[in-house]
Amino acid sequence: MKRTPWARLWPILAALVAFLAGSSAVHAHERRAVGRYEFVVGFIVEPAFEGQKNGVDLRVQIPAAAEGEEPTPVEGLEETLQVEVTHVPTGISTVMDLRTIFNDPGHYTADLLPTAPGVYRFRIFGAVEELAVDETFESGENTFGSVESSAAIQFPESVPQVREVEGAVRGAQDSAAQALAAARQAESAAAAARSLAIAGVAVGAFGFLMGAAAAVVAFRRR
Repeated sequence: MKRTPWARLWPILAALVAFLAGSSAVHAHERRAVGRYEFVVGFIVEPAFEGQKNGVDLRVQIPAAAEGEEPTPVEGLEETLQVEVTHVPTGISTVMDLRTIFNDPGHYTADLLPTAPGVYRFRIFGAVEELAVDETFESGENTFGSVESSAAIQFPESVPQVREVEGAVRGAQDSAAQALAAARQAESAAAAARSLAIAGVAVGAFGFLMGAAAAVVAFRRR
């Protein structure tokens, strides 16, 4: 049976697709040698979008000793490692515990729902077996993707992001606080005016009484 030109091209196309997929996976995470171990770090879902559930993706393994062999996963690190997550544009950070991924030894995550786009930094610290670890991984062009705005993928209607809602709430709270402060100032000014008025009436009454007393004394002396 004679093979068609497409049948001949199919293995080449399949190999090209596999190569492109492999290249994408490499660029989506950063690989780094840490002592005798290899760390693979990125977001567990890429591309990462604000407002979408995601997580820190960490794989720790001992590289294969020879070509054709599989790397050895390092287990139990949820007990000895933590990750500090920092939103670089704001400098806000938090320390999170790692958990294992079911049925995938050496694979760990820290659940995260990024609420703002931009560059994120993962500082992984603690110990891997006998090795003290303090490694920082930052999203970028040559490491793993930063968090993107979800506005471009919203359909059929765009909804405000958490940061936008929080900004509107903070603006309303600031306006309310300013209005309350102005009202309190006005009330203080009114109270001061009332006090001055009362004092003026008291002084006037005292003056009237003193004048009346003086008139009575003068009348009796006649």
